[in-house]
Amino acid sequence: MSAERITLLAPAKVNLFLAVGDRRPDGYHDVVTILQALDERVADTVIIERADVLTVICEPSIGIPAEENLAFRALEGLGALVGREPAFSVTISKRVPAAGGLGGASADAAAALVGACRLWGLPADSPEVTALAASLGADVPFFIAGGTALYAGRGDMLVRRLDTPALDLVVVNPGVPVSTPAAYATFDRLLRPAVPTVDGMLRALASHDIGEISAQLFNNLAEAACDLAPEVAEALHFVSQSEGVLGAIVSGSGSSVFGVCEDAETAERVAHDAGMHGDWWASATMARPGGSAEIESGSVLR
Repeated sequence: MSAERITLLAPAKVNLFLAVGDRRPDGYHDVVTILQALDERVADTVIIERADVLTVICEPSIGIPAEENLAFRALEGLGALVGREPAFSVTISKRVPAAGGLGGASADAAAALVGACRLWGLPADSPEVTALAASLGADVPFFIAGGTALYAGRGDMLVRRLDTPALDLVVVNPGVPVSTPAAYATFDRLLRPAVPTVDGMLRALASHDIGEISAQLFNNLAEAACDLAPEVAEALHFVSQSEGVLGAIVSGSGSSVFGVCEDAETAERVAHDAGMHGDWWASATMARPGGSAEIESGSVLR
């Protein structure tokens, strides 16, 4: 029996901690971040199967040519890496808001890599595949393994993996995109106060103290995101002021915000209330220990 088709979960992420530093000579910024994968309620689904040529379809469409999709570029890169034609058909069921600071495109690319490696009998966690993933985007390597992890460099250098905390979360997207390049450009123009070290959040995660984790949430891109889209500030205020939310912050460069909640019931209630705000998208979720994961595999006789 040989697998011909694999369905994978592509979970999104939030940044529990994000400290952006100065611009580097290569044009990127120094970054220290703790990434946290989310559960299946904030995730895309990626179906990859053998085909005659490489195709990528998003449902619903995200309005870009297939060749510009990060999953398409990931499979082209994998084919070049191993000297094989990446003849796969990929269908991505989109649930993660685009340009929302949740890493949806990177998660899809990671899932496509994991699925293709599975179909080709290759290790998805090899140094070569990891390097390919990093060339696609700083957080793509994270999505292959998921869980909770500390990254540095330009956000692509794994410092160490961390125990995943038991966190009930609510994620709210105000219905407007925020361009990552625009957020960084705005960040460069703003006055930047000193940032805390990541040590406080690392201690909070080690203690499994939800209140302390909430108190250590940090993102110095938040001001830039709110400057570009005032709706982000509105959503952040809503979440942070909701009863039972222990702490809230912008995820990545926005536009999504998230809050750490007292319990799952609080997360569901806040998500429901946020969903009443016109164009807002919201979901309760939890911290997830894994990353791109195979849901189902189809086989045929050989």
